[in-house]
Amino acid sequence: MLSKKLFPFLLLVLLIAACGRSPLPSANSKPLVLVSIAPYQCLTERIAGETLDVQTIIPPRANPHAFEPTSRQVLEISRGQVWFRIGEPFENKILPLLLENSPSLIVSDLRDGIELQPADEGHVCLHCSSDHLDRHIWLSPTFAGLQAENIAAVLSHRFPEKKEEFEKNLQTCLAELKQLDLEIQELLAPLQDRSFVVSHSAFGYFCREYGLEQLSVEQEGKDPRPRHLEEMLAKARSAHAAVALALPQHNNKGAQIIADEMRVPIRMIDPYSADYFDTLRTLARLIADPRREVSAP
Repeated sequence: MLSKKLFPFLLLVLLIAACGRSPLPSANSKPLVLVSIAPYQCLTERIAGETLDVQTIIPPRANPHAFEPTSRQVLEISRGQVWFRIGEPFENKILPLLLENSPSLIVSDLRDGIELQPADEGHVCLHCSSDHLDRHIWLSPTFAGLQAENIAAVLSHRFPEKKEEFEKNLQTCLAELKQLDLEIQELLAPLQDRSFVVSHSAFGYFCREYGLEQLSVEQEGKDPRPRHLEEMLAKARSAHAAVALALPQHNNKGAQIIADEMRVPIRMIDPYSADYFDTLRTLARLIADPRREVSAP
């Protein structure tokens, strides 16, 4: 007897097999490039320019660590020619289906060539880091630059006739990332040992790059127990955390409790926002001046 978990994916296989091939694009359709999460849509579009259609697989504000694509969603992306993945759990489930329907699909892992750091000890989310490594690498402008170079190389390989345009756009993108890095450095330069509370430990690479510390309330991907919450409150007080950050994809009750107890602002920030550059600028501003009104992306 089939388990409830296996049934949707078996149904998906049958649907794709019944279709026989991926949906045919119209004569005016651009080649489709897939990215797992929205920040990479931003970077890929900067490099691709107007030549390609770049689509994010995960819907806005969905939790990438728990996302389960429907059969319709997989069919809609089955004409993709390139896929930039990042290691989310859903990827391994749909990869065989996409390859079966589109054997020429180029799959590029944007973690390649980057040394991943361990996820925060005690805050490992089984959904987001089954290998106990932190995947939120795009939140480092330095690593985002390395990934942009990888994106340009893969696109140039797949669409060699556009290589010169991709390379030109890449240089512009790298210059933007360098400017972003300088702006963040300037914003955070006056701070010393600045700590902040987060509902989910997404900002490890950002913290390492700019000398910060995140205090994650989440415990193993679950709501914190009362004892753990008390420990995190004590840590936050000891570190003089000046702001708590809430994420739209996660439960923020624990972060709200700590913010209320410490009488510090709690701000919403979406690390998976499609507006990559504005997200990082907003993040830096919230940490530098928590009580300043900032419109989060």
